This record gives sequence, C-alpha cells and structure tokens, in this order.
Amino acid sequence: MQDKRRPDRLGAAPARLMIIAIILLAQGLVVGMGWWTGSRDLLTEVVDQFNRRVEASAQDTASGVALAIAKLEADSIEPDTEGGRRIGQMLGDLKLPGQSVISIVSEDGRELHHVGDAALGASSYTASVPLARFNAVLRVQAPAEQLVSARDAAASEINLRIWLGGSVIIMLTGIVALALISLHERRLVRANRVLGQQVISKDTDLLAAREGMILGLAKLADYRDTDTGQHLDRICEYSALLAQAASRRYPEIGEHFIRSLKLASSLHDIGKVGIPDAILLKPGALLPNERTLIEKHTTMGAQTLLSIRERFGEDELLDLGIDIALCHHERWDGTGYPNGLQGNEIPFAARIVSIVDVYDALTSVRVYKPAMSHKRAVSILREGRGTQFDPVLMDIFLSIADEFDTVRRTLQPLELTNPPLLRVA
Repeated sequence: MQDKRRPDRLGAAPARLMIIAIILLAQGLVVGMGWWTGSRDLLTEVVDQFNRRVEASAQDTASGVALAIAKLEADSIEPDTEGGRRIGQMLGDLKLPGQSVISIVSEDGRELHHVGDAALGASSYTASVPLARFNAVLRVQAPAEQLVSARDAAASEINLRIWLGGSVIIMLTGIVALALISLHERRLVRANRVLGQQVISKDTDLLAAREGMILGLAKLADYRDTDTGQHLDRICEYSALLAQAASRRYPEIGEHFIRSLKLASSLHDIGKVGIPDAILLKPGALLPNERTLIEKHTTMGAQTLLSIRERFGEDELLDLGIDIALCHHERWDGTGYPNGLQGNEIPFAARIVSIVDVYDALTSVRVYKPAMSHKRAVSILREGRGTQFDPVLMDIFLSIADEFDTVRRTLQPLELTNPPLLRVA
C-alpha cells in the first residue's frame, strides 16, 4: 500500500567511459599508423642524406689528394723512390675525417701507400680517383658506422617527438570527446526532463479525466438513491479519514492508497443503477424477493467495473473499486452478502467502506427513515464490533468518531437532517 517509487538515475558513467575509450583507441591507431609510415619515410630520408654526405666527403678528399699528387714533380711514386717518400710524407700529414683510409694501389694490384685505420668494417664508402701518370688509383674509404649511429640518434629523436605529439593529440581528443559527451548528456537530460514533464502533464490530465468520469458515473447511481449528491462526497471523506487513522496502526497504508481509496469508495453503490426505482425508492419495508434483488447491486457493480478493466487492462483504482463494490456488505462474522466472506477474507478497503457507509446511512435521510443523531449512530456501530465490522477498524473509528461528526456537519445539508414527516410516512 506504500508509495514505492524508484528514484530517477541520471548519467551513464560506464557507457561514457566506453565511448571515450573507443575514441582514444581509434585516435591511438591513427597516430600509430602515422608514426609507422611517417617515421619510416623520415628515417629513410635521413639515411639517404647522410649517405650522400659521406660519399661526397670521401670523393672530395680523394679529389683533393689526387690534385696534390699531380702537382708533385716526381717520375715515380713507388715507396723506395724520392717521389714515393714525398707522397708518403704528404699523406701522413693529412688530417683524415673520422676513421677514413687513403690508399694508392698500382694497376697490378699492389698497395703502394696506405694511411689510416686498416681495420675497416665490411660496410664502408669508397671514392676512387685515377692517377694516370703513375698508372695507379687513389682510393678513399669512409666507414658506414657513422651513418648507423647518426640514423639511431635521428630515430630516437623522431620517435620521441612523434610519441610526445601523439600523446598530446590523444589527450586533447579525450578532453574534447568528454566535453562533447557531457554536453550531449546535459542536452539529453534537459530534453528528457521536458519530455517527462510533458508526460506527467498528459498523465495528470488523463487521470483527472478518468477520475472525473468515475465520479460522474458514481453520482448517477447516487442521485437515484438519495436527495443530494453529497452522499458520495461524505463517503469519500469518511473513507480517507478512517484510512489515514488506520495508517498509524498499519504502516503499509501509504498516501497513494488513501488517495485511491478516497475515489474508489465512490463506486461502492454503482450497481444500484440496475435496480428498479420501485424497489430502490420504496418507502416501506422490502419484501424478501425485493431484498434479494437489491442485494444484487453488489455483483452488478463489480461486474460493471470488471468489464471496464477487461477493456482497458489492469488498473489499481478499478481493482479497489471492484473489491469495494462487491464486498462492502460482507460481515466480519461471515453472515454478509453476496459471498459470505469472513474476517480477513474481506478486502481491507471494503472493510473500511462498510463502516463509513453504515455511518452515513444512519446519519442521513432515506425515503424509508429519518436521519439519526451522531451519538446514536456511533452506539449502533459499536454494537457491531466483531460481528458486522472489523474489530480493529471499529476501534480506530471510535477513536476518531468526533472527526466523523465534524465532516458530517460540514457536508450534510441542514434541511436533510430534519426532513418533513410526510417523507417517512
């Protein structure tokens, strides 16, 4: 019976994090592919440039040395000749770049002169200049290790720059993605809030229309049985008053149940629409067959509401109305109608309406009787404790009986409290 509404849950952190992770992963793949292709091309360019520089340096060295030898006035460059000794001294005075090697080789393959580290690796660059006058070739060899070290240094620097740049790009992408997602979420929350308010407004309008039709239908039956439509107003107020007091004893009774009961209680006598006026408005005592017929208003009312529920589906308000219409004349001791339910077999809402309906019937004018005083009505109700009425609910009623009298005085017209005697003749 309590209102149990789950709180709204906004935000979707796991989904948001997943989206950001996917974006960052995609950005990382893009950066990685760019690094792979860009760094490879860049490294190739670095190697080619350094290769050209080493080759050019070796060629310049060879050309310069060949030019200096050509200017010597010597007939031979053999090691044991004057010319050979002069060339050996000149080559020994040269400052060679890096670990370069200069050698002069005769046409028959003999190495006439050699300057520099003889332990060159397999990878080297060679520049050759012919010494035609001496039938020999001058060779300058430069090692490739310098290229390798330069390439590694360039690769390290390039990789560092690319990864730093990629990290910045990924971080900025994550920040932008988070900002865009947050912006979208805020817009979505605002849109959902507006939509929710519109839905609530529509639901409120529909509920108001439904409640208005239910109350109007109930009053059609009430106008045939009483002199004023305020009977239903009193029944609704009495039911809410007793349910509110009972909620202190039964914590499961919540405000939602009380609101629903207040409206559903108006449907308790809706089945009287199917009772002929000759019986419903008869001023005298009812015959047995007439009483049997008027007791059918409970099943008529329940069947009417059941047909509505079958058409429109489950509805808490209709379910309460069905229980009340069918069972508000059942008695605690099992001697009531239409099904002879006993004790807690009787729906709780029907047990409440049973008390308030009898109280209103006793204190109101009917075509077959005058109105009874509040004090006398309470005394009669007390006598029905544990036989006609739920004893716990009756005790609760007796504890707030004065409040019932206040509602009665407010909603019951004075002229109907003391009607002309001819009305009850």
